[in-house]
Amino acid sequence: MIMDGHRTDYSQITENIIIGSDLCPGPGCPVHSEEFKNLGVCAEVNLEIERNEKPTPGIDVYLWLPTEDKQAPNPDQLAIGTAAINEMVKTNKTIYVHCRNGHGRSPTMVAAYLIRYRNMGVSEAIALIKQKRPEIHPEEVQIKALEEFYKTCA
Repeated sequence: MIMDGHRTDYSQITENIIIGSDLCPGPGCPVHSEEFKNLGVCAEVNLEIERNEKPTPGIDVYLWLPTEDKQAPNPDQLAIGTAAINEMVKTNKTIYVHCRNGHGRSPTMVAAYLIRYRNMGVSEAIALIKQKRPEIHPEEVQIKALEEFYKTCA
């Protein structure tokens, strides 16, 4: 969807987790901020390699885990990112997890959360996300990273 020239592309995965694209180029997009407000988003995990100078206005928690496109977050990033997601979910807060398009890196992070905190297997976690966001396409390296992460959680 396009709002005032800005793309809005996101999918609600669970009650508290939204996966999407980087909705607006540059810091502090007013449309992005308004969308977050309407969705109740108060935390953001950014997996893009490029860093916005400022988080979206209205965000209380902002975590930048720079990850190259078509690559997986490293094990430390997966541990930190999933813990942050879990803290938000435990307190019934909504978190927006994004990369450039919301098709590879951000689904990988959310799948890792589902593996670690919802006791899912890799295929089960990816299937749940794909059911809510059919356009995801994790790369082989991302699936392998999830398989390794699963072993550390078992």
